[in-house]
Amino acid sequence: MKADTFMNAVGMIDERYLETDAPEKKITQSKWRRIISMAAAAVLILCPLPTLTAYGVDSAYNVLYHIAPSVAQTFKPVRMTCEDKGIEMTVISAERIGSKASVYLAMRDTTGTCPDGAWDLFDSYNINVNRDMSGHCSFADYDADTHTAYFVVSMETMDGSNMPKGKVTFSVSDLLIGKVNTNTVLEAVDMSSIPYEPDAYVPDELRGQPVPEGLRFLTVPEQPVCTPVQGADIMNIGYIDGAFHVLAKYEDIRNTDDHGFITLIDSKGNIAVDEMHYEIYYYWDENHKDSYAEYVIPASYDSLTECKLKGEFVTCTNNVSGDWEITFPLR
Repeated sequence: MKADTFMNAVGMIDERYLETDAPEKKITQSKWRRIISMAAAAVLILCPLPTLTAYGVDSAYNVLYHIAPSVAQTFKPVRMTCEDKGIEMTVISAERIGSKASVYLAMRDTTGTCPDGAWDLFDSYNINVNRDMSGHCSFADYDADTHTAYFVVSMETMDGSNMPKGKVTFSVSDLLIGKVNTNTVLEAVDMSSIPYEPDAYVPDELRGQPVPEGLRFLTVPEQPVCTPVQGADIMNIGYIDGAFHVLAKYEDIRNTDDHGFITLIDSKGNIAVDEMHYEIYYYWDENHKDSYAEYVIPASYDSLTECKLKGEFVTCTNNVSGDWEITFPLR
């Protein structure tokens, strides 16, 4: 990138942000940010982007990566491990075969205080490579003895050509730690006394979902019918307009990703109604924090006494934000 390009950018800064010939006064935090930003711009003018990238300047790397990914990855320093918030991320292995590549990563709780269970990168990861290709990361395993979670990063070239050598940068900003999968029969739900045509209404916000005309929903009581697992409640049940309704609440899903599924089963544990015929409608609470899910099951009212509810839930109580980034060679 040419220096005159940066000079033109600096020249576009609004004059009210340039306090020339101003009387001496205390510099506030916001002014410090502007000073630092201007200093960073000056550094970019005076120093080549590849040089700054090689010295680990994140802003320079981000600019160069968007301009020329292959150049950015060439100058990006190799860093096989990093640590933040007591969690260490390390690349264990990286190999390429044909048009594909697989990377094995470990994230270890160095404090031993995180709850045991599956880990989730919460869609907060980025994979930077030296050319266009597809990639994704998935949880592989958790070792409770060493408090270590393992992940597999899979990459593939877009055109089917051989995976090139080069450096890969992998970064993460959010972790869900100690995710719990719970499958249980909801014995606390009395299927012999399902309310018939209880009070019903239509929520104000159904998270963008279209609602069939005339469809009504269960009201939300102050106390749940039962709490199968922390983070998931069965709030209400009832038979409305020819269908069995079950209302569940999942807590703070923006930070926990709590979710689940309710199934109607018969006395032998088999699925009583094909799940393909279920309808599920989602809406927020008034604070847009907790999420409600109403399961609408087309079953006859008389058949419910011979059935039970089964719940499958995925919940988490530990969200950790941080800055993890490693760069490693793909040979």
